Amino acid sequence: MTDCLEGSTQLSELPPGDNGRDSDERSLDGYSRKMMKPKRPLGAFKIAWILALGVLYGCSPETGKNPMPKPPVSASTAAEKTAAPPSLVVVISLDTLRADHLGMYGAKRFTSPTLDQFADGGTVFTDASSTSPWTLPAHASMLTGLYPVEHRVMRFDSALPEDVGSLALTLKQNGYQTAAVVNSSWLKREPFRLTRDFEEYLFVEDTMDRRAPNTWITDQAISWIQGRGPQPLFLFVHYYDVHADYASLPEYESLFVTPYEGPVDGTAWQLATTTFEDDFLEMCHAEYDPSKCRIGTLENYLAVNSSVEKLELEDQDVQHLEQLYDAGIRQLDTELGRLLSVIEEEGLDQNGLVVITSDHGEEFMDHGRMDHFLTVYQEILHVPMIFRGRAIPEKLRIDTPVSLVDIAPTILSIAGLPVDEDIDGLDLMPLMTGEPSSLFQNRFLYGEAAGGLSYALMMDNIYPIYRSVRRGRYKLIHDSKKERSWLYDLTEDPGETRDISKEHPEVASQLLKEMMHRHSDSNFNPSEKDKVNLDSKDLEQLRALGYIR
Repeated sequence: MTDCLEGSTQLSELPPGDNGRDSDERSLDGYSRKMMKPKRPLGAFKIAWILALGVLYGCSPETGKNPMPKPPVSASTAAEKTAAPPSLVVVISLDTLRADHLGMYGAKRFTSPTLDQFADGGTVFTDASSTSPWTLPAHASMLTGLYPVEHRVMRFDSALPEDVGSLALTLKQNGYQTAAVVNSSWLKREPFRLTRDFEEYLFVEDTMDRRAPNTWITDQAISWIQGRGPQPLFLFVHYYDVHADYASLPEYESLFVTPYEGPVDGTAWQLATTTFEDDFLEMCHAEYDPSKCRIGTLENYLAVNSSVEKLELEDQDVQHLEQLYDAGIRQLDTELGRLLSVIEEEGLDQNGLVVITSDHGEEFMDHGRMDHFLTVYQEILHVPMIFRGRAIPEKLRIDTPVSLVDIAPTILSIAGLPVDEDIDGLDLMPLMTGEPSSLFQNRFLYGEAAGGLSYALMMDNIYPIYRSVRRGRYKLIHDSKKERSWLYDLTEDPGETRDISKEHPEVASQLLKEMMHRHSDSNFNPSEKDKVNLDSKDLEQLRALGYIR
C-alpha cells in the first residue's frame, strides 16, 4: 500500500486494533490522490477500465448502449460453479444511485462505462426495489434481509435491535472474516449498529465539497482484499459520492454540464429548500423556532424564518442538477474501476462474488419533489442490482421484480449456508439458473419507513408519511397526510403518471388492505435500549444533509 494522506498513517500500516477490531472507529476526513500500482498483469476488466478512461479524456463514444447480449450460461453450468463457497464476497453499496441513470438501465448520457462493462460479465436485475427512500432503513434491509417493519429501524432515532441478526454475523459465525468501510453517518458502528457485526471497520468522514473520488474507501477495500489470509472474506464497501452535494472534479463536470447561469448549485441545503412542505414554511413563518426551523450546522446554518421562501425550479434548473448528478456518477464509476480490477485480479470468476446495488435513488421533480427521503415513487425505489462471480450466469438480464431484502439470503445460499425461515428476502439463484420457483409469483414488495416518520417526532402531521406495496405489475402508494392512495400499472406506466385505482378498484382495495394490515399493529417507536440519542455533531451532520429539519 503506497497511499499516504497528508501525514496520516497509511491505511495498510494501521495495526489490527486501529483497523477496527475491538477498537474505537477511526475517521478520515480527506482524500488520497495517489493510485495503487498493479502488481499483476492487466486482466480483461482492467483493460476495459483503461479504455473507459480513454473515453473520459477525449474519445467519447457516440452512444452508451451495451452490445447485444450473448446467451447466458446454462443452469447446469451455473450449478457446477457453486460446488464450493466463494472465498471473497464483496457487497458494494453506491448511495443515492438512481437505476435509470446508468447505461445498463437505459441512461442516455454515458455515465457508467465501468459498471456497464462489469455487469456484462454477470447478471443484472432490471426491476430491483429498495425498501425505503433513505439510507438508514434501506441499508438495514440490505444487511439483514428484513423489511423495515421487521428490523424496526424506522426513524432517525432507531438503532438495529440486538435481537436482529445480520448477514455479517452469519458469515462470521461460519468462518468468514468480515470487514466494512463506510462513508455515511447512518452506517457508523455507533450509534445505529448496522455495521456492528463486522470485525474490521473503518468510517470515512464525508466532506461536503466532494471534489475528488473517495479514494480512501477504495484504498482500504483493496488493502483488505490483497492482505486477507486463508480465511474467506466478506467485505462491505459503501460510497457516498453521488449523494448531494453534487460536486465533481472539473474533468467530469465538463462531460455533462452545459452552460448555466441560474441559481441552483447542487448543495444539499438548497435541495432541501425546494422541497419544503407548505405547512412547514407556514409554521416557521408564523412562529420561528430555531430548534426546528433551520438546516445546517451550528456554525453555518440556514434559518427558516419569515425571509425564507420555497425555491421554485424551472426546467433548466432541474436539467442542470441532473447534469451535476450524472457527473458525480461518472466520477464514481471511474473510481470503481480501481476496486473492480483488483477484485478481478484476485480471481472473481473462479472463487469470488460481487454484488453492486444502491440504497435508493433520487428525485428530479418527477413527481414534484427533489432529493429523496419522503416519497416512494420508482425514481426513489428502483435501484441497480448486479451479481457477478463464479456462481453467476453471464450476460443475463432478469425482469422479475426483486428487492434489497433478497441480497442477504442469496449470498448465504451461494455460500452454502442455510437461510433463516423468518427472513423476508428470497434466494435469487433459482431466477439466475432458470429453475422454476413459485415463490416469486404474487409476492408483495414493500416501501416503508419514509422520512415522514422521523419528521413526526418534531412536527406532527407537517410532513406526509408515504408507504407503498407492490404485487407484480401493480403498485399502490399511500399518503397519510392526504389520506388517499394511488394505484399504478408499472408495466404500462413505469413513470407512475396515471392513477388507475378507479379502473381496478379490487386491486387497489386488496393492496391497501395488505398495507394497512401490515402497519396496523406496528410500533414505530424504538424500545429504550434501541433508541438512539444523537449527539450534537451527529445531529448537525444530518441537518447539513437535509435529513433533519
